[in-house]
Amino acid sequence: MRLLPLLACSVAAFVAQPALAAIIVSPTPNFVQPQENVLANNGLSGQTVTGTTNTTGTSVTFQSLNSELLFTQTNGQARFFTADGTLDAVAFYLTNPLLGFTQVEFNLFNASSNTTTVNLVFSDGSSGSYALGANGQNFFGAVATAGTIITRVAFDTNGSGVQDLRQVRLGGITSVAAVPEPATWAMMLVGFGMVAGTARYRRRKTIAVYA
Repeated sequence: MRLLPLLACSVAAFVAQPALAAIIVSPTPNFVQPQENVLANNGLSGQTVTGTTNTTGTSVTFQSLNSELLFTQTNGQARFFTADGTLDAVAFYLTNPLLGFTQVEFNLFNASSNTTTVNLVFSDGSSGSYALGANGQNFFGAVATAGTIITRVAFDTNGSGVQDLRQVRLGGITSVAAVPEPATWAMMLVGFGMVAGTARYRRRKTIAVYA
C-alpha cells in the first residue's frame, strides 16, 4: 500500500501491486465525470444505508466505519451525513459483490484543512491510499485503467469530520473478474510447459515404439 498526496490541479498515477492495477486520481472537480449519479431515498438512517445509480439502477451500500449513524437527504443528488454534522469515516461499494466500477467521483462537503485519507480497493485484492492535502480540496476523482476494477472506496478524515458526503458518481459498472497474480501466472506457465513437454515426450516415445 502506498500513500500519495493529491495536489490541486494535478493528476497522480498509482500502480498497485501485485496485479499491476493502474489508477489515476485527481482532486479537480469534474475531472472524471462518471456517467451515473448515486441517488437515495430521503430520511434513511443506520450504520449502513443504500443508494441507487440513476441509469442502471445499481444498488450502492454506504457504511459507517466508526459506528456513527448515517442519514440521507435528497435534493437532486443524495447527501450522506451524521446527526452532529461531522461525518468522519465512510466506505461505499456496490451491494452486489460480483460488481465493481472503473470511475468514481465525490465531494466531501465543507471539509476542514486537516488531511483526509482515501482508500481504494481493487478486484484483485490490492489497494491504494491517497492523501487529500491540507489545502481545502473537497473533491476526489479516480479512473481505473488497464483492466483495473474498483470494488470499494473509503475515506477517513482522522477525526476532523466533514459536513456530508455528496455528489457521488460512478461509471464503468462491470462484473468483477478474477485477475491472476504474477505468482499464479508463473505457476500456470510452468504447468503449461510441463504439459507441453510431457506431450512432446509422449509423441517422441510413441514414434520410437512404432518406428
